[in-house]
Amino acid sequence: MTENPHSETETQVTAGSEAETQIDDTSKSEILGDETAQKLAETEAKLAYLAAEFENYKRQTARRLDEERERTSRRVFESLLPVIDNFSLALRQANNSSDMESLKIGLNFIGQQLESTLTNSGLQPVETVGQKFDPTRHDALEELEIEGKEAGTVVEEAMRGYLFNGAVLRPAKVKVAK
Repeated sequence: MTENPHSETETQVTAGSEAETQIDDTSKSEILGDETAQKLAETEAKLAYLAAEFENYKRQTARRLDEERERTSRRVFESLLPVIDNFSLALRQANNSSDMESLKIGLNFIGQQLESTLTNSGLQPVETVGQKFDPTRHDALEELEIEGKEAGTVVEEAMRGYLFNGAVLRPAKVKVAK
C-alpha cells in the first residue's frame, strides 16, 4: 500500500482553516472575556476618534497655510499699489511733457520706491561688482583680462541677482576678471 505524503499536510491545513472559522464564529467576549472585549472595543473607538481628529487637523492646517499665503500675497500687492500708481502717473506725464529731466527724476523715484517696497518684503539684490566671484550667488557669463583687477573678482554686472530672505532667488549674471 502506498502512502500519500500530502494527505497529512492537507489534513492539518484543513483543520487549521476550520479552527479559524470557529474562532470567527465565536464572539470576542467568549474568547477574550467580557472585560477584555470591552477594553478592545473602547480602544478601537478611541483609535477611530483619533484618526478622525487627525484628518480634521490636516484639513485645518492646509486651510490655514492657504489663508496665510493669501494674506502674504495681499500685503505684497498692497505695498506695490503706490508704485504702480506713480508709474501710471509718470507715463501720463511723459505723454504730455517734453521735459525729459523731470521724467527721468520721476522714473528714478519710482525705481527707488519699488526697490524699497521689495526690500521690505524680503527681496534683496545680490552684491556683485568688486566682490569675489561666488558660484552660489553669481553666474559667470565671461572672463575678462583686466589690468589691476585680481583674478576671480566681479568686474561687471550684466543682470542683477536677488536673494529672498537670505536664499538665492536668482543668481546675478556677471563678468569676472581672469
